[in-house]
Amino acid sequence: MAVQFASGQFSPGMDSGANLGPVALRTIWPLLAISTVVVFGRLLVKCRTTRRLYWDDLLMVLALGFGYAHAITTSIAISTGFGHHILQLNPEDLSNTLRVGFYSLAWGFLSPLAGRLGFMVFLLFVAGTDPLIKKTWIYIFMFLQVTVNIAAIIMIYTQCGDELYIVWTPSKQNDFATKCVNPVVQSDMGYFQGSFNTVTDLFLTILPALIIRHTKLKLKAKLGLACLLCLSVLAMIASIVKTYEARALSQPTDYTYDLVYYVIWISIELNVVIITATIPLLRPLFRRDMFSFGRRTQLADSSMLSSMTSLPRKGWENITMDSVLSKKDKSKTNSRELNPSASTEEVPFAITRTVEVQITYETNDKPHVHAALVGLCPGVIEPRRHTGYAV
Repeated sequence: MAVQFASGQFSPGMDSGANLGPVALRTIWPLLAISTVVVFGRLLVKCRTTRRLYWDDLLMVLALGFGYAHAITTSIAISTGFGHHILQLNPEDLSNTLRVGFYSLAWGFLSPLAGRLGFMVFLLFVAGTDPLIKKTWIYIFMFLQVTVNIAAIIMIYTQCGDELYIVWTPSKQNDFATKCVNPVVQSDMGYFQGSFNTVTDLFLTILPALIIRHTKLKLKAKLGLACLLCLSVLAMIASIVKTYEARALSQPTDYTYDLVYYVIWISIELNVVIITATIPLLRPLFRRDMFSFGRRTQLADSSMLSSMTSLPRKGWENITMDSVLSKKDKSKTNSRELNPSASTEEVPFAITRTVEVQITYETNDKPHVHAALVGLCPGVIEPRRHTGYAV
C-alpha cells in the first residue's frame, strides 16, 4: 500500500474540513461490542454444557482478539489524523497516522481469517455425523484461506523490501518509484484476496445446507436450522463490498481520507464473520434449564425428538443409534426407565409398558456434541468432571 503525498492546495469540491474519523469509530466499536457479547455467550454455552473448550472456540477468541487489535490501532490512527485529507495534516501527524494505520491492516486481515477457520473447524466436527459429506473440501479451503491471506499480508509488508518506512515517511517519497512495488499490484492482490474470501463464504453457506438436508428433521426444523447455520451469506456480502472498496488501494494520493471506507468495511467483514459463525452455538442459551446449576444440561428433549421424521410406534426398545443418526458412535448410550408421560405400547391384559429412550454423548465425542448444540441431532451431553481444552 503506497502513499503518494499530495501537495499544493485543495482541489475544487474538496471539503477542507471533512473528517471521516468519527464515522469509522461509530461503526467499528459498536460492531466489536456485539461480537464480544456473542463470543462470550458462545464460551458460556460450552462451559455450561461441556465444561471444556474446543479448537473452534479458541480460534473464535483469537479472531476477536485480532478484531480488538484492529480497532485499537485504527482508533490511534484516527486520533492523529486518519479520516482527514492529507493536506490538513502536518508532516509529523501524517507520518504517525500512516504508520499506525498501515499496521492496522494486518489485524484486519488476520481476524476474519481466524473466524473463518474457526467456523470450518466447527463444520469438520459436525460433518463427522454425516458420512455423505466429504471433509476433503473443508481441509482444502482451510489451507487456501491461510495461504491466500498470509500471502496478502506478506506482500503488503514487503512491498518496499527492508525499507518499509518509505511508505509513511514524507521525505522518502522520491524513493518509492524505484524501491517499492507498483500500487496497482497491491490493488490487484486486494481484489484477488477479497474474491477468494467471498468464494469461501459461499462455500461456508452451502455446506451447512447440505448437512441439514441429510438429516431426518422435518422441513420446518430444517428451515430453522438453515437460518442459523447459513448466515455466512452475510459475511459474503460484506466481503464483496470490501473487495469493491479495495479500488482505493491503487489511488492512494489522499490515503488518509480515501481509504477510510475500505477500513470500515474491513471492520464490518471481520465482525460479521465472528457473529455469524457463533450465533448457531447460542441456541442452548434460550433453554430454560441452561442455568439450572447442579443439573445435567439436556440439549434435546421430547420436542426435539418429535421434530424427527416418524419412527415406528412399536419396538422402541429395539431402536439403535443408526436409526436416529447418520453415523455410529460407541460413546453414546441408551437408557430406559418407566415414565407414565412417555410413549406407550399396549400389550394383552390391559398392561401398559412405557419405554423412554435417551441418547447421551460424552464431551470427547466432538461431532455429536456440536451437532446436538445447534440442534442437528437429539441427545444429552454428559460433561466430564474436569475442565480443559479439547484438541
